[in-house]
Amino acid sequence: MILVLFTLLLLLSSCARIIVYTDPLTSEEHVNLGYIYEKQGKIELAREEYKRAIRKDRKNWIAYYNLGNIYAKEENWERAEELYLGALEIKRDPDLLNNLAYVLNKKGDHCLALKLIEEALIKAQRAEYMQTKEEIKNTIERKKVECLSFEREGELW
Repeated sequence: MILVLFTLLLLLSSCARIIVYTDPLTSEEHVNLGYIYEKQGKIELAREEYKRAIRKDRKNWIAYYNLGNIYAKEENWERAEELYLGALEIKRDPDLLNNLAYVLNKKGDHCLALKLIEEALIKAQRAEYMQTKEEIKNTIERKKVECLSFEREGELW
């Protein structure tokens, strides 16, 4: 009986396999897949792909940016801001500056929003940036917000 159990254990152990899962996709491929899912309206799948892209490469600013866009569309301004700020640490892209300015304006940080959209407009003159700037300026005027700026060697701070 012991010999039968021992033989059975040997047979079962020889069938066991260790499977190691490695993700074959690059960070950029995860971003591309996320973008496709997003365009198909599969937002949760897109969100997961952008998160995978970030896990693969913490310097992939596009993954942060695209994930921030998802949260901004959901009006989760806090999370969108966090992700945009993460992307901004990597690259000061004008589209990113525009979207962060929009989110900050929605959150009530109108003066910083104005500063960021002006930076975006210096980098590129695009109609959507002008529209964001107008929205911010209208909000500032409507709420009577006073934005103080100080010039120091040609830059605002």
